[in-house]
Amino acid sequence: MPHTTEQLASDINAIAAYLALDDFEGKAPGPEQLSGVDAIALLGNQVIATLTAAGALVKQAPAARLVVSGGIGHSTPLLFHNLRGSIYGGLAGQGLLLESMAEAEMYAAVAQAAFRIPAGRILLEDRSTNSAENARLSLELLKREGCPMDSVLIVQDPTMQRRSVVTWGVEARKAGVVSTVSSRAVFVPRVEPCADGSLRFVDGQTEGTWTMERFCGLILGEIKRLYDNQDGYGPNGKGFLPHVDVPEPVYASYLRARAELEGARAVR
Repeated sequence: MPHTTEQLASDINAIAAYLALDDFEGKAPGPEQLSGVDAIALLGNQVIATLTAAGALVKQAPAARLVVSGGIGHSTPLLFHNLRGSIYGGLAGQGLLLESMAEAEMYAAVAQAAFRIPAGRILLEDRSTNSAENARLSLELLKREGCPMDSVLIVQDPTMQRRSVVTWGVEARKAGVVSTVSSRAVFVPRVEPCADGSLRFVDGQTEGTWTMERFCGLILGEIKRLYDNQDGYGPNGKGFLPHVDVPEPVYASYLRARAELEGARAVR
């Protein structure tokens, strides 16, 4: 059966919905749900909505510290580009945002200037370049500062949300930390077919996010890492993660989408 653009969009949406792990049923948690949260961890990514969400969450959780994590890596120039084109772009004109900054430094600058979060509530981890380092170095920082870690809320690029939460759990166990980790995906990416056979994002999701090509590469890469076979990060592969049960319909969508995208390059 030929693979249609409608089928490709459906497969991509199924993958994205699985990856965007959210413990709050798609609704922003309120003060009551945040009352016991010790730390809100914003992990390095290029999606501006995650920064906006983290700032709003911290404002509603007066006991929580904001942990911003991210060094300088492949997403750093993309984050700066997205910030400059966002509602926070004026901070660049004021010299508060610089292209040479680490991701965590950009986050902290926006948190203080736009959300008026005191510097004393922000913990800045600016050395990490991958998800494991995001978690490990953030946990080390929390411990070093004497901050409680019984309940941590993770905010991340929705394409990387599920793996980031699993990774945080792995690094917490290595550190001997017992934490309840909750996950807040700020939105679920969705695409739709165009008349010319390409794909586009729905609901204005092009603002402060990804190009379509990068988005598709991210979600395919995430399933490859999470699926527990010789190519993945689980016990049957590289051993970085515990076994993750990727639902077979999601994996089937991944196989179809990968074959289509690697073969036809139908997106733009």
